[in-house]
Amino acid sequence: MAEPTRMAQAPGVTGATETAGSPGTSGAADRPEAAGAEPVHAVGPDAATPGLRFWWRTFEGVRELFAEGHGEEGGPDDPLPVKVHRGLPRHVLSEPARRIGDARWSFGAFRRAHPGAAPRRAELDEPALSALLHHTYGLSRMELGPHATWPYHRTVASARCFHPVELYLWLDGAAGTVPAGCYHYDPAHHALTRLRTGGVPERLRAAAGTGRAGRTRALLVAAVWFRKAAFRYRDYAYRLGAQEAGMTVGNALLVAGSLGLRGQVHHRFDDAVVNHALGLDGAEETAFAVVDLTGAGGEAWDGDGDGDGDGDGDGGATAHGVPGALPAVRPAQLRTNATDAALWAGLSAVDRAARMTGPGWETPVEPADFHTGMVGAGPSVTLAPDERLPGEVELGAALRARNSGGRMFLPGGPPVTGAELAGLLRYALEPVASDHTGPPSTGPALRPLVDCHVLALDVPGVAPGPHRLVAEPGGVGPGPGPGPALAGPSGRDGRAVVAMLCDRTPAVNTAKAPAVVFLGVDRLAGDRWFGARGYRVLHQEAGIVAQRISVLAAAAGVSARITNGYDDGLVRQLIGAGPAYVPVFALVLGRRRATAQYEPPLTW
Repeated sequence: MAEPTRMAQAPGVTGATETAGSPGTSGAADRPEAAGAEPVHAVGPDAATPGLRFWWRTFEGVRELFAEGHGEEGGPDDPLPVKVHRGLPRHVLSEPARRIGDARWSFGAFRRAHPGAAPRRAELDEPALSALLHHTYGLSRMELGPHATWPYHRTVASARCFHPVELYLWLDGAAGTVPAGCYHYDPAHHALTRLRTGGVPERLRAAAGTGRAGRTRALLVAAVWFRKAAFRYRDYAYRLGAQEAGMTVGNALLVAGSLGLRGQVHHRFDDAVVNHALGLDGAEETAFAVVDLTGAGGEAWDGDGDGDGDGDGDGGATAHGVPGALPAVRPAQLRTNATDAALWAGLSAVDRAARMTGPGWETPVEPADFHTGMVGAGPSVTLAPDERLPGEVELGAALRARNSGGRMFLPGGPPVTGAELAGLLRYALEPVASDHTGPPSTGPALRPLVDCHVLALDVPGVAPGPHRLVAEPGGVGPGPGPGPALAGPSGRDGRAVVAMLCDRTPAVNTAKAPAVVFLGVDRLAGDRWFGARGYRVLHQEAGIVAQRISVLAAAAGVSARITNGYDDGLVRQLIGAGPAYVPVFALVLGRRRATAQYEPPLTW
């Protein structure tokens, strides 16, 4: 192996030394190792678990999957890009504010650097509700003209703009003129369709694992309507839905933070109860993530995660035995696609295998099991402190500017500097409050169960080659501490990966890009801890990070093109990872050139 070279100093980075973490151990009683069973290592078409078989099918076996055929798009049978209910009460929301706050308030490191300055919102009023929903998953711009194949763009990237995620909101109390109740968000009309009345029922709190009543302002649920992508992509649509659900959740956390709210993510919940509460059939459409939105009555994530400044948490939920089953709701909706769902039977099978019957916080995970290093990693450099003051990175403007570089992405323009690269990566692995740590609001937030590698190609002052983003040690404790760092380069040549990306993704000229980001996960750890649900949990964890990078890149005038057109084996070789590691996102970074696409922003 070639001797690693030292990364040159660059604007925005200062010298530091990486401290390697120690291997983690798990005490989870329901893991195969803890039960005395042999751990599952084989990943392939004949793997021992449905989750690992599906991992293989959508990565190593993806060519065979696509060879089975796919649907056609562009005809009158296409699913509607926006779900439309019929015959139900609607609440048209007020014009959303264009400026909503700094994009960095959801990050603990930024809040600690500016104590007492973070916005705090005790209650959710109607203007805040309007801003929350629009900026989380609303329409941001339209593409016009004779070649506008995918005209409707939202604040979250979506494969071919199919937008398979649907956003639901359960208000625990009235938000101004919007009464408490369960709603579906209609982004085309910026309106809420009411499905149920009344505050969040205890049965739903227990099923989602969100804790006792009194702290929740609203539950935000990201569901995936499989047909919207599966009519074309068949079984592969499960991956696309999980990715987009993660990005939507990540965006909700960014928007909530800018508005003075805090969010805790619940990946593991009782599927049947949550789906029933929202009127979802659990087959065509099912809930993927629940975000518990709370008011920030004190400094956020003060050690217990509840944001109330008292450090004592809010107590856990009782998972079972909560009475009061909700009556069924079967909302009518407009349907335009009649493709037989049997064509994506593999997707449906793995989703059924991923179901849970109780909240997952009862089994806290060991985060060290999910992270890997980079073989042969050289010296590290710390990303320089963020000198931008609160208010200088306006989230509303960044979301309107976010783009994927156009249909044919040819990066160009001024170079992406080391300082800009540091700015869009600095907060990528900031901890997320979730159900991975035990009872709600009692444990510290954890960094996402994701590893981030950066292939530098043409960033002035940054040596070409692969680098690993090292998260800030601790992550939630007081004091500044050492910041996140880039470890590497490892001496590996990334040209084969660049050539592969150009070949597999001809709509993106990766050779002209300053850098490519790969977000990877340990699929064996995911399968041990979460079973078949690990597939969607880890894709969602990575989606949270991908949205952070995309939004902060947009704030710097940089496009982030998310692509799945890569050979995971070549990426694995580049960073020296083992077979458990899977890159689940690739983001090609660069500045967008002027094109013939006309995409005016949607404003009120």
